[in-house]
Amino acid sequence: MKNIYFNEYNIPMENTIYLPLVSGKLAAYAKTFPQITEAYNFMPPLYKRDTPENILAQYINPSVAAFSVSLWNYNLSLEVAQLLKEKFPYCVTIFGGPSAPFNGTLPNVDYIINGEGERKFVNILARIGGLYPQVLEGIDKNIDCFPSPYVTGEFDMLLKDDMKHQAIIETNRGCPYLCAYCFWGQGGLNKQYRFHSLDYIQAEAEWLGRNKIEYVFCADSNFGMFEKDVEIAQIWADTKARFGYPEKVRVCYGKNGEDSIFQVAKILSKAGLAKAITLSRQTNNQEAMQNVNRKNIKKEVFDQLQSKYKAKGIPTYTEFILGLPGETMSSFKKGVMEALETSTKIFIYHCTVLPGTEMAQPEYIAKHGICTVRVPMSEIHCEVREPGAIQEYEDIIIQTNTMSKEEWIECAVNAWLIQLRHSFNITPIPNKIVCKFYEIACGITEGKPRGQVDLKFGNIYWEPEELAYLNLTYRTGNPKEFARRKILYGRKGK
Repeated sequence: MKNIYFNEYNIPMENTIYLPLVSGKLAAYAKTFPQITEAYNFMPPLYKRDTPENILAQYINPSVAAFSVSLWNYNLSLEVAQLLKEKFPYCVTIFGGPSAPFNGTLPNVDYIINGEGERKFVNILARIGGLYPQVLEGIDKNIDCFPSPYVTGEFDMLLKDDMKHQAIIETNRGCPYLCAYCFWGQGGLNKQYRFHSLDYIQAEAEWLGRNKIEYVFCADSNFGMFEKDVEIAQIWADTKARFGYPEKVRVCYGKNGEDSIFQVAKILSKAGLAKAITLSRQTNNQEAMQNVNRKNIKKEVFDQLQSKYKAKGIPTYTEFILGLPGETMSSFKKGVMEALETSTKIFIYHCTVLPGTEMAQPEYIAKHGICTVRVPMSEIHCEVREPGAIQEYEDIIIQTNTMSKEEWIECAVNAWLIQLRHSFNITPIPNKIVCKFYEIACGITEGKPRGQVDLKFGNIYWEPEELAYLNLTYRTGNPKEFARRKILYGRKGK
């Protein structure tokens, strides 16, 4: 039999790591075909970040190596693929995922899968093994045809190691929006929504509860937009009431469907599954919104929702993105201050140019005068890379036609100060902190990482305003537990 290896290197958060959803999905679906299971042997997924040499040492006579590649494991995956081809030249290598290139090739990679991968992966296995007929590739409105890897037991053996595990789930697929900075709705993905049944979701939730999975991230693009999402939220709440797990469920809330989103938020909040709800703006600048194909809910509706959630005791927070084309320094600062009039907390992210998005296209970059800087990936709240580890990178926008690099620096510092003041209630802010923020912002424009490290608070990356808060408020005791309690379990609804 031919040995198949799945590679989905996730980033550890000290002793915690996500289970490899993509690898599990591919394996679970492929195993529904008897001719595939007769021809192939499915090896345990390789899902922990390590050196290429240590990863390669786990391979035994491989015939197929499939890689799910994202920003945080792209270079590592390329390195492993190269070593594989050198040692096992007959091994077929397959790349898929959000960082897999479109309309191109990669060295040492035989197949590249874009978009939904289950059927395409099975067809590659059939082609390699000389198996026919192949699977017809198409779009199903009901996606229960793709079994849950949790329910089918793909991860049962992984739970026996010494790590705590988190889980990623999806209740639907698709996104109708075409935000230029986002991979959802673009990148060869389907724009029409397709759904899992409530029975599917119930079975998956029970597995998570029985196996004491503390933290679950729902990978739906706009959770809460549909009436069905209210029933799903109740399933999760009932699961926690029954098993005590999961402790938290993080969702990406929709842009429309105010009533159903409100009902979802009430259920998750009451069950203690979510601490706050997102009312994202990204920007209040009309030109920037037009440039990135985004439409925000009207300000009066936004304000009404804020009041509605406040009356029910449900915290809210607002998200903004710094560096969107069309945004000026003045409009950015004004938009943030407008949001602070009604929102108690605000989170501001740097705009990263992701592969496969409209924003990554050369014509788009030229049109908007986009200038990026490549900085080392420093995955916030994740474990710091060991010396000599394969480095990954991200491209951050630091200049556009409407915002100079110097203005970007000023906005970045302003953003950290606002979050420190309004999200963490730190006032007054010492001048040394302001100076440190300028040092970090200038460093980013020179290619230095955004994430900050202080081993006193654990071997993980922190946002600049988070580390400033920890240093300003920590006095005595256990610094790592202090940091965990104050930040990891206190921000962003975690």
